Amino acid sequence: MRQAEHGTKEKILSAALDLFCVDGYSTVSIRDIGKTVGIKESSIYYHFKNKEDILYSLFRKSEQWIQVRKEQFIQALEAVPEVEREKFISAGIAYLEGYLLEENINKLIRLLTIEKQRNAEAAELYRQLLFSVPLDHHKRVFSFMMDKGWMEGDDAEHLAAEYQSKILYVFHKYFSGSVVEATSEERALALLELSSLLGRFFDQYRGGGSLK
Repeated sequence: MRQAEHGTKEKILSAALDLFCVDGYSTVSIRDIGKTVGIKESSIYYHFKNKEDILYSLFRKSEQWIQVRKEQFIQALEAVPEVEREKFISAGIAYLEGYLLEENINKLIRLLTIEKQRNAEAAELYRQLLFSVPLDHHKRVFSFMMDKGWMEGDDAEHLAAEYQSKILYVFHKYFSGSVVEATSEERALALLELSSLLGRFFDQYRGGGSLK
């Protein structure tokens, strides 16, 4: 695909995501997407069969976003010789800000929140995006830390689920349920609360290895 064609396709996907996450898939038309991009409807059909094809292209694209972030975190973790309390807290905040609040992923979560009631694949992707994929990732992380003696416990999945629940609690409390972005004050409160929750978690489960 030529660069110009690829650029147009990406603009269509970006515009569709912007519209779908606010108004819902069923409400938005191909014409609406075309107006947002500034192209004719026929140009959209050159790249996509129909509106459903656009939706499922967004679903497939989300898998790429997730995989990139998982690989980046694993590489960073394996390069760390020890886990300090503040770095542990910072990693949780980075997960909130760099994953759940990352612009494209956050828009996708909003889209899936609307569509999961009527689309089985959207419901499954919502479950994977917020629960099963992060849980599997965090389980690997805690298994790694337990093997190093950095965390105590006999069940990495239990630690992962408890850790993840704290982040999701803060995410839903401060950042979900509205298309209006959180204020800087709300964001600061969210990070303060998450820091406190993760700090207590760290203190409860820290092991006798290289932890500070």
